[in-house]
Amino acid sequence: MKTQEDIQTRIGDLRQERERLTGELEKARVEERDALIAGKKPGSTSAAIIARMGTVDEALAELNDRLAATQASAQRNERRKRAEAALHKNSERAKLAEQVDRALVALSEAWPAYVEALRRDLGATSAAGGDLTAVERGLTSKRLAEPLVKALIHAGGGTLARALGIETPIKDRHSLSLAAAEERVAASLRAELLRVRATSPQAHVAREAQQELEKMEKSA
Repeated sequence: MKTQEDIQTRIGDLRQERERLTGELEKARVEERDALIAGKKPGSTSAAIIARMGTVDEALAELNDRLAATQASAQRNERRKRAEAALHKNSERAKLAEQVDRALVALSEAWPAYVEALRRDLGATSAAGGDLTAVERGLTSKRLAEPLVKALIHAGGGTLARALGIETPIKDRHSLSLAAAEERVAASLRAELLRVRATSPQAHVAREAQQELEKMEKSA
């Protein structure tokens, strides 16, 4: 018997056997008592039944021990399976955690470098006619760097910002990636280049530049 079901079935059979023997023992004792009363030699049936009951009890004890061991083994196996499954899921999460860690390290390195480059180029870009509205608030030290917060919300929505403890009135619809913010600066500089070309003494150059400038303004 290897399975719990087999052992439990056999235990049930032996318990029924013991109940039957108990009934037979009571009957045999009555018969032996009556034989003594009648002056006859009593039989030895009760002794045989008691011996049989002892054997049944030993078998029941052994089967109960086996059942307990089987149940303990099954519980250990179930715990092992749960732990292995959880460990596998942990391994999958660890891969994602590594991605998050790498992204945070990259951000911690790239953002200061970006701010420094922005600070260095701010004057020249502004003097060249660039519109820095989308990025210049990244230089302030009195409030959260708005371009970074907008980029964060653009990347992961308000949920990600809140997960990082950032409370901001900026809505998802107002979010903007840093690349898109820089593209706005680039667009303003391209427009400035067109304005410069539009003042060219060469009529066809000025005309083409003016047409492109008008087209750009309409699509803005």
